[in-house]
Amino acid sequence: MNESIRNTPGSPSEWYDLGVFYRKNARFGEAMNAFRMAAETANDDSLRAKALASIELLKEINGFVNVDLMNP
Repeated sequence: MNESIRNTPGSPSEWYDLGVFYRKNARFGEAMNAFRMAAETANDDSLRAKALASIELLKEINGFVNVDLMNP
């Protein structure tokens, strides 16, 4: 995985894997960009669907608000 971080990924599946790596390391902006590249360049509908689902997950993570913490 370290090599794909140093170099630009070449295939949609490498972009997807890079997005997973960034998501696991809480680098959500970079993960979103990698998943978008995977979705845009994917020839495989399955990979495109996984990338789009990952984008939606990141949107939920970034938009999460715990109302109980805001209203003590």
